Amino acid sequence: MAKEDISMRFIKRSIPLFKGKTKNTSVARQWAKKTTLLFAGSLLLLAACEGTPDKQVGAIDSVEGPLGGAASDEPRATLIAQDILSAGGTAADAATALYFTLAVTYPVAGALGGGGECIVYNNEKNELENLKFPIGVPAAGGEIGIPGNIRGFAALHARYGRVAWSALLSSAETYANFGESLSRAQHMAMVASSANVRFNSRLEELYKTKDGRFRQEGEKVQQVRLASVLTTLRSNGGAHFYGGNVGKSFIEDANSAGGKLTNSDLINYRPTWSKALTFDVDSNVVGVSDSPYGVLFRDFWQALFEGKGFLHFSTDLPVEKLVKATGQSFQKFQTHSPFDVSATTSFVTADNEGNAVSCVVGLKKPFGTGKAGNITGIVMAPNVSAEKSAFPSTPLLMVNKPNKDFYYASAASGGAVATFASAYTALQVFAEGKTLESAIGAPRMFTMAPGTPLLYEKEVSAAELKPLAAQHPVQIEVNRLASVNAIFCLNGKVPNCQSRSDPRGYGLSMIQK
Repeated sequence: MAKEDISMRFIKRSIPLFKGKTKNTSVARQWAKKTTLLFAGSLLLLAACEGTPDKQVGAIDSVEGPLGGAASDEPRATLIAQDILSAGGTAADAATALYFTLAVTYPVAGALGGGGECIVYNNEKNELENLKFPIGVPAAGGEIGIPGNIRGFAALHARYGRVAWSALLSSAETYANFGESLSRAQHMAMVASSANVRFNSRLEELYKTKDGRFRQEGEKVQQVRLASVLTTLRSNGGAHFYGGNVGKSFIEDANSAGGKLTNSDLINYRPTWSKALTFDVDSNVVGVSDSPYGVLFRDFWQALFEGKGFLHFSTDLPVEKLVKATGQSFQKFQTHSPFDVSATTSFVTADNEGNAVSCVVGLKKPFGTGKAGNITGIVMAPNVSAEKSAFPSTPLLMVNKPNKDFYYASAASGGAVATFASAYTALQVFAEGKTLESAIGAPRMFTMAPGTPLLYEKEVSAAELKPLAAQHPVQIEVNRLASVNAIFCLNGKVPNCQSRSDPRGYGLSMIQK
């Protein structure tokens, strides 16, 4: 299922005082369209001025050689992240720019109205941190949740960013203001979730034609209202949304759609930093969310090896043991759907200094409430319980703390099975010694509890399914089980890094060598 890498180059327009350089970039997905970032060059040159002569921070392509990497579910977002890395940006800078691009190009899950969390590794501090910015609950309730993404990524940039905030939002603002072709990723996400989404008139205008069909891949989508919000955020910072006029406009949008938000709800909203939940894997340490979903990941991982280390490249993952561990670990979450399509999205970034970020963001449901604000153009998330929301899989990072080496980042989307897919991919890389490409493309099986239906992808062989029939008599073939984005650095060295976006989706991964 793996795709061959194809060579990719960026085209830059001539901008005074700015001269782009050609990148030698490996691409793991079939995204061959060239991209030009309007205004990005000039804005990035106004960014931070620190740095050495061979690393002119803020100028795209000023950094040559290994950069780290990026992978996401939407190609343009990955391209923007890679440009930020080539401008001397940190993994946090790249993740921030990637997210705000997703807010424009992949609003089915990445809209500004949503929330999420990240696992962050800073090489200098040598700590694995958990940054949470969930969709908030208004004091008075109502149907609309408090947006967390804006403040969350503002917090990430404030702590670990290097490139100017304004430069990180400029491409997203340009895409929204002047319009951009609908990507295959966004089009297919709309189609896949169409049975569960009802658009309000604003979203109908943006993503459907007059005859009621979804806009096709390549059709231009212009979001002027959203561009105005991004302009304000670029100029005034992310916190301005929570205490300024743009926040008041969002409150008006939300309350006209059934919300009960107040100024205090926005002003009092805060993201939180905490230590990641960690567990040792031989000489390395894995960091995941300190929520119940991170505990689930840890317990599933350790159930396969009974707490033993496994980094010997010889450990087997027999199918029977894998499915048994899956059922035992996930049965407490049976109230959740085993898989959800397009309600969340994931991405990972790493830089050439050994810093890394892994994130999962979402709207609880595809397109959240199905309503976009008439004033702000922001797609709004519902205020509903966890049981009525898409399953929030944990991001993860693996590092070697004694040597301060970053080894692995992974994040996944697609419901409860995303947690399994993320762990299974990593286990194949580290326990079986597979390449990242083969691990991420390997066929998947999943069950929520002993005796419940076994979901499997069509590539799973009959020989693998037969021994499981007694425990799981109901076996259901599905087209895809989750989508994973990952970066793996062999021996923890940046020149050895690989990145992959799941071949089941339409995303993009990039590494500059």
